[in-house]
Amino acid sequence: MKKLFELLFVALINLTVTGQELHIDKPALSDTAAVALEMQDLAKEYIKQSQAQDLDIVPYHRYQFEILAGQYEASIKTIQSLRVDADLNYGHPQYMPFELFSRAKIEESVSGKGFNASYGQVFQNYLEACNDELAHSAHIVFTTYDEVAQFTRSFESNYNELAGKPMDLEQARTLLRSYFLYHVYSLTEPIAKEALKQEENKRYVIKEELIISPRDGAELSVITARKRGSTPMPAVLDFTIYADEGNTNHALLAASKGYAGVVATSRGKRLSKDPIEPYKHEYKDVYAVIDWISQQPWNNGKVGMYGGSFDGFTQWASMKEKVHPALKTIIPSVSVAPGIDAPMENNVFYNFPYKWIPYVTNNKFLDKAANFDFERWNRLQNTWFESGRAFRDMDQIDGTPSPVFQEWISHPSYDAYWQGMIPYKEEFAHIDIPILTTTGYYDDGQRGAMYYYLEHLKYNPDAEHYLLIGPYDHWGAQLSSSANLRGYQIDEVAHLNIRQDLAYQWFDHILKGKEKPELLKDKVNFQVMGTNTWMHKPSLAAMNNDPQTFYLSTAKSEGHYSLVQKKPDSKDDFQLQVDFADRTTKNNIQYFPWPIIRDSLDLSDGLVFMTEPLKEDMILNGSFSGEFKVEINKKDFDLSVNLYELTPEGKYFHLSWYIGRASYAKGREKRVLLNPNEVTTIRFDNTRITSKKISAGSKIVIVVNGNKNPHGQINYGTGGDVSLESIKDATAPLRIKVHASSTIELPVYSAPK
Repeated sequence: MKKLFELLFVALINLTVTGQELHIDKPALSDTAAVALEMQDLAKEYIKQSQAQDLDIVPYHRYQFEILAGQYEASIKTIQSLRVDADLNYGHPQYMPFELFSRAKIEESVSGKGFNASYGQVFQNYLEACNDELAHSAHIVFTTYDEVAQFTRSFESNYNELAGKPMDLEQARTLLRSYFLYHVYSLTEPIAKEALKQEENKRYVIKEELIISPRDGAELSVITARKRGSTPMPAVLDFTIYADEGNTNHALLAASKGYAGVVATSRGKRLSKDPIEPYKHEYKDVYAVIDWISQQPWNNGKVGMYGGSFDGFTQWASMKEKVHPALKTIIPSVSVAPGIDAPMENNVFYNFPYKWIPYVTNNKFLDKAANFDFERWNRLQNTWFESGRAFRDMDQIDGTPSPVFQEWISHPSYDAYWQGMIPYKEEFAHIDIPILTTTGYYDDGQRGAMYYYLEHLKYNPDAEHYLLIGPYDHWGAQLSSSANLRGYQIDEVAHLNIRQDLAYQWFDHILKGKEKPELLKDKVNFQVMGTNTWMHKPSLAAMNNDPQTFYLSTAKSEGHYSLVQKKPDSKDDFQLQVDFADRTTKNNIQYFPWPIIRDSLDLSDGLVFMTEPLKEDMILNGSFSGEFKVEINKKDFDLSVNLYELTPEGKYFHLSWYIGRASYAKGREKRVLLNPNEVTTIRFDNTRITSKKISAGSKIVIVVNGNKNPHGQINYGTGGDVSLESIKDATAPLRIKVHASSTIELPVYSAPK
């Protein structure tokens, strides 16, 4: 559906309008029949005037106007003219929802049965001709996941603005196209949903039940789906806290691929009456579900797991104590590692996990109203920032007590509380099943996913663990890629559907003995942005072979400091000041790469270092690192380092970033405060992996900063619990001296000559 909508909203043609203006009456929106007649007349007149003025209507728009004008045979011909053999939408021919709409309208006029009956029959006939995979994906293609409400709002807004007034062709086109989506989906979606449900029940045994954990009596809600009449088969499990209407569809996806599909939810969700306590019990609950699956007559003793974010975490949690004998493989995507990358990263708590808590704990499903109340969350974090109150007061400011939040922030170190949730140190050694990890360069959870990956190979060097990483965000690296990622047009070869395609190719390989997915040519597989190619290496270390060290230099060029490869003779330092008492300004506000490509940066925010223009292309593969010698006037601070490419065209391409608490630079488990006004060496390497060709003529840019903005904790530097500090602790501004002997190391790859 997403791809289909992208094609529907192709850029509009600029028209020079001459001739007669268009006009329709404005019946009440509640009179849908009268509105439909007016819109039909408008569509007919739009087509007529466009033809009279010899203005071409591109096929991407023409079939929509033909449908609205009642020219259904013509619309089918137009739709079919747009297709090529490879132009599929989850296996279905492009624009098939609209072709079936036109066929139903034709059937209605012939049979006189009415639209609902006609569309129901046409759609049912189409579904019956689909194999299991196509029939399952039909819910993606023919329904919109509640976007009808959005289409309705868009049409009603345009209707109220334009109907009843003279319109030129461009205004008429805007009104017609907004009406098209509203009109088609408001009529077809209820029918399609019911038909899909009937078809699913015809093909599959679908069941939801409550199981009891033999370990502590916890109630766990489990949905299963399997092909009717099937023999014992491997099962694919997704264990999630995200209880919603999509759970059954996820189980059906596995069933459509020839597996027993299982979706289990955390204790307290769906049918379970237990308290909801995110992260705390999954290590035992997931194991209990795997054990239950292995005892079912429809399972052949083989279970695979997959899922992203929290669902990636649950896979690792299940193996904390031991790997269940039935668990044969996992595919953890963008996996959250509690205490590592959420709710804090490098021991700095972010604000966004606060709003996640009510989303998953307010009820047995999901509190979507709370989650999408952006006004509430923006107001909360801005009020907190401007007031200068302590981080622990967040829920007081919000007016809603949050015991989970308070419990989290009481553990600022990576202590036993967090360690008890996932495998820790030597507990990774017993994990000996094949694993495929997927993440993205712009995945919020990349460092969590990479923590599992690195610790697993550290304690089990011979593990069969594959990594796939590319230009994806948190969603693209677990579901399907976005062609335009925050303003960056990804390379053609980077387009993947991980959940629908790659994951099941891996399951087929491990659970059914088929060939390994072609893309996984080696243990580490990554897409090099800007080259339209993938690279494949045996290890993470092999991603780059020519690391290059750059020094921070006081030499200035165009008003900015320099990054040089020769160690400077100067013993000077660079001074940065952050006034925590001043809430009229923010700093490090641009650390998050949205958009990825910027026309400009606020270069007055932080210390900016630039190389000279590169004389030849450079490929960066991996994580950048650094070693800073710093001197501050307080006991602690939070360090931010951002890495950019400044292109010859003057664009800033955000490559990677780091935020970390200086007092945990030597290890996330123990805080070591800085001695004020003494030089301290801070080593950092837990930065985002990237891979990109940096073009000749570009500059490498590093921005070094402190951290003061509404998006996370503010470390006032007293050395006390940062969650308890407030603006009263600001006192003198933080003064950071970064010495010129400080270095940045870039992970450069040089092709063999």
